[in-house]
Amino acid sequence: MKYAHEIRRPEVPACAKSVISLHFDGKIFKIQTATGVLKTYPAVSGKPVDSKFDYSLERQKVSNQGPIPEGSYWISPADIWENNAIKSLLVSSRSAWGDYRITIRVSPGTQTHARGGFFIHGGDIPGSAGCIDLTSSMNQFIKDLKSLLGKSVNCHVPLTVEYSDAE
Repeated sequence: MKYAHEIRRPEVPACAKSVISLHFDGKIFKIQTATGVLKTYPAVSGKPVDSKFDYSLERQKVSNQGPIPEGSYWISPADIWENNAIKSLLVSSRSAWGDYRITIRVSPGTQTHARGGFFIHGGDIPGSAGCIDLTSSMNQFIKDLKSLLGKSVNCHVPLTVEYSDAE
């Protein structure tokens, strides 16, 4: 199974909750606070079908093809993984993954349809095996995330995936 080591049971983070949160609707990935949206980035999830991304419930169930299922997740900024030249050759190419990736962890109560191994990452071509793909915006997202959190990287940042706005 692809990325089997990243498939985990839903878990409650052991670290403090961040003042920011993330939201993905199938088109836009947002950094927000209780008072509003701070930053936005174009994003997609899953592999396109006939050049279009399908965020239907049936497509969310398709392993290695469909988008990340709707639900509640979280990331830990301390888990930012930088893809250097050696890692790019040995582990994951920059064209597929971009310069950074962050593991997406499942919150209790989220139905993943027996899927897992989700990340936020970049890359050259929009689309993924179920990750949230920021393509060329990933580096800016990492820069913004680090700037907004400062030294508070040992926290968890809630992530909500809702496709109600996606077509």
